[in-house]
Amino acid sequence: MSACGGTGGVTIADEEQVGAETSQQVEDQVGIYTGEYLSNYVDTIGRRLVAKLRQTPYYFKFRVIDQPEPNAFAAPGGYIYISRGMLALINSEDELAGILAHEISHVTQRHHARQAQASVLPGVLTLPGRAIGAIVGEDVGNIINAPLSAAGEAYLSSYSRGQEVEADEIGMQLAANAGYDPSSLASALTSLERTVTLLTGNKRDFTFFDSHPTTPNRVADIEQLAATLTWQPAKPIAKDRASVYKRLNGLTWGSNNPLQGIFAGRQFMQPDMNLSIMFPEDWRKINTPLYIGAFAPDEQAIILFGGPERPADALTLATDFANELARAADTEPQPPAETKIGDWPAYVVKLDDSSGAEPVSVYYVWINAPGTIFKIVALGPKRYFDTMRETAQSVRPLTKEERASIVAQRIRIATAEDGETIAALSDRTGNAMQPDLTAAVNGRYAADILEAGTLIKILREEAYFGN
Repeated sequence: MSACGGTGGVTIADEEQVGAETSQQVEDQVGIYTGEYLSNYVDTIGRRLVAKLRQTPYYFKFRVIDQPEPNAFAAPGGYIYISRGMLALINSEDELAGILAHEISHVTQRHHARQAQASVLPGVLTLPGRAIGAIVGEDVGNIINAPLSAAGEAYLSSYSRGQEVEADEIGMQLAANAGYDPSSLASALTSLERTVTLLTGNKRDFTFFDSHPTTPNRVADIEQLAATLTWQPAKPIAKDRASVYKRLNGLTWGSNNPLQGIFAGRQFMQPDMNLSIMFPEDWRKINTPLYIGAFAPDEQAIILFGGPERPADALTLATDFANELARAADTEPQPPAETKIGDWPAYVVKLDDSSGAEPVSVYYVWINAPGTIFKIVALGPKRYFDTMRETAQSVRPLTKEERASIVAQRIRIATAEDGETIAALSDRTGNAMQPDLTAAVNGRYAADILEAGTLIKILREEAYFGN
């Protein structure tokens, strides 16, 4: 039993069930990054680490998530996640192994089981009326009540200092047993903190630091512990820094991933779907793999845009939903009304519910777009109805100019010339990152004088032409 306390009766089966549910929520609301070459690399390192565990009841799963912030976390039951934002900061296989080993140790020490009993999953939208209660649970509730924020940031329990120290110690020993330099966890955390400070101006204003509390002495403690560990280097999966960087080449950087669609102010553009939609100016925007949408400033209304759950024509989907709503809510919505969204035929199911303290409008639209069907879900007090309708009416194809304006920011690998500074290399290669940020991402300093052939991660803005 760990010194950090018991598990309070939470069984392994309980953890596996919670982990599976959390995994689905992560995939639905944050999304899995599609770079197979990089994902396989992460999984292979994870498997090497797990093989060095003495015994474990968990079957570990390693996933790269499509999250721009540097982040890594573990869900109960053996689900280990690392974000593309964190991978962009990796400069050696040892650093990556140190991060994964740390998260594996949170699972094996059952830190999540201890935290789970105190967790409360907050709802952000509470609306009156029996009809709302009948439909929110399936179409909206999973988004607004899940333990993931609307911005797509993973919900994480905060670890105690004792748990964090325990995961450091056990994870470093695990990394060492697998043939990785245990001190590399310190260099990974140093690059992370330098990068976050430059990006945000706040050393603690980031998801990873919320879930992994740090102290000024943490890196020093890690380095001190590493000096006491004996280890024998194993043959790496990526033989050198060039091989590691090859796997990072092309990695998406930043909050806008065109593959998932991007926001440009209040406009959402999805180049692969040839879609534009305009959301209300002052509403809080969300972008998840399941839906994109927006919350009203008072969070009493929501508009979601996504696809249907099954293939069918728009009229059939609208009719089936109206019938289901009538049964579930014991009410009579208006029958599907035919309309047009731009040049596309569409069907609307609208319900005004006055059974609560304030009248509420429920507004569903199915749009027959070329090759697909879009679905819009809007609900909120009737005072928001015109705004919700205007959003639905704004759906249209992208213009040629809009498609051409969409760019992706990607990590690329540049080769230094002898005697160059990072600033000089940035000027020569068109690096979109500032020199001090480039230095932090590469585990270097802006004043470094580079030798010929030194590989440096830079940032390029590239036109996105879709898949």
